[in-house]
Amino acid sequence: MIGPALLAAGSQVVPARSQMGASLGFHIIFSCFGIAFPAVVLIAHWRGLRGDAAALLLAERWSKVMTVIFAVGTVSGTVLSYELGLLWPRLMGEFGAAFGIPFSVEGIWFFVEAIFTGIYVYGWRRLSPWLHWWTGVPLVISGILGPSRWSPHP
Repeated sequence: MIGPALLAAGSQVVPARSQMGASLGFHIIFSCFGIAFPAVVLIAHWRGLRGDAAALLLAERWSKVMTVIFAVGTVSGTVLSYELGLLWPRLMGEFGAAFGIPFSVEGIWFFVEAIFTGIYVYGWRRLSPWLHWWTGVPLVISGILGPSRWSPHP
């Protein structure tokens, strides 16, 4: 026979899983775009610097979209980190130390991406063309070395 305390604890699992699943489903879309989109923008920017005016205009417009995607991914990722602690306290109590190092590495690359996203977006017509292009390279590197390699999504 199942005791009332176990039933009460079990009744909280379904809403917690539902909320975590919805948050992960939302975040994974933005994080995938956040990883790949800077490379696409940088390719268009490179083509623009090689003489294609339409590609340069496209890269400038896409860089603004890239910034919004990064911001939304940041907020949804922050929600996920809080949900891990609030919805899964026993899991994080038991395995939180194992999650800590990968989250720290991801955090370092996140800040690199945040800094260079700002420089890249505000660098249009403020930096020399090739220097501006090079400020986008760390975005691609942080996408490769950051969340795609280290994030311990449950």
